[in-house]
Amino acid sequence: MTMETSGTGSTGFQDLIKRFWGFDHLIGSVLIKIVYYIGLVLILLFTVMGMLGGGLMGMMGLGEGGGGGAIMIILAPILGVVYLVFWRFICEMWLLMYLMYNRMGEIRDRLPPR
Repeated sequence: MTMETSGTGSTGFQDLIKRFWGFDHLIGSVLIKIVYYIGLVLILLFTVMGMLGGGLMGMMGLGEGGGGGAIMIILAPILGVVYLVFWRFICEMWLLMYLMYNRMGEIRDRLPPR
């Protein structure tokens, strides 16, 4: 088993640890993407649960005249789409904040020293 070394003489794993602890690269954008996908799954899950709940209410005759279940079956996918659009907007705003921070760092690095 051999370990590859980089030009500085340290292993790739040590470079990874150094980058992680040194805050050379932000991991916020990756975390935002993970949180976005988790939110998508949860929104989809709650939408399906709302539709199934409405179907069960309709089958059991619960609600006012049994129409509450039909309304839930129609309303759940509409609200799911609204929540998806809103969730995407929120995650894009978080991502824009990280991108602006990175861009400001690049601008700062290009400025002449004082």
